[in-house]
Amino acid sequence: MGPYEVRGTIAHGGMGTVYLALGPHAEVVALKLLKADLARDELTRKRFEREARMAQRIDHPNVVPVLDVGVHEGSPYLAQAFVRGGSLQDRLDATGPLTPTEAARLTTEAGGALHAIHAVGLVHRDVKPGNILLDEADVAHVIDFGLAKDSQASALTRPGQAVGSLDYMAPEQIRAEEVGPQTDVYGLACVIYTALSGAAPFAAKTGMGVLWAHIQEDPPPLPASVPAPMAWAVLSGLAKDPADRPPTTVEYAATVAASLS
Repeated sequence: MGPYEVRGTIAHGGMGTVYLALGPHAEVVALKLLKADLARDELTRKRFEREARMAQRIDHPNVVPVLDVGVHEGSPYLAQAFVRGGSLQDRLDATGPLTPTEAARLTTEAGGALHAIHAVGLVHRDVKPGNILLDEADVAHVIDFGLAKDSQASALTRPGQAVGSLDYMAPEQIRAEEVGPQTDVYGLACVIYTALSGAAPFAAKTGMGVLWAHIQEDPPPLPASVPAPMAWAVLSGLAKDPADRPPTTVEYAATVAASLS
């Protein structure tokens, strides 16, 4: 695939396939190739290509960098640094919830990554455990900008379309309203809630019930093992009104970290 030697498959997803490959200098990379049928759709192709451009603008240790972009048999691909260790979702599935200390560190690392994304005028809009990779030192790395929105341009989605993952979508996303950094504060808060409890805030509901709960209902209390100040700090990011949430992901992360002091 271009200058890369494909060695295996890492994952299949709705947008395409991610391969493990070696680069021209024997560097290990993850190659994300857009599905051929999606590549024929101009809107989807633009979203994919924009993901690569956006990621190349971001320089942060907790954001997985895009190293290269190319086209293979008519489908665009991007090469990213390969992060060994799997996703936060993999970790939760394997070992269960994180400790409060682990969750606070994760919030700081992911919050810093998202703030770097916001600093270049972007909003991620799909913050979830599957989009946070943990390396061999358990350091978090945010990936997947396929749903990101440039704050200086209209989103590459169809009018009135809500985009994101149901369990982690902010109320304003569900209503297809304007999104901003506080939208990712909500997504990050859902992730930390999940990391501490083992389930997303409204995991007990299905379909439209999940969407309605994000808009109207309070999440169930966090487990008693979570200190009360930390529980309050985590839930502060789940306010229904964006104006009632911390204004940035780094301020939210600082609030969560300080709750353990």
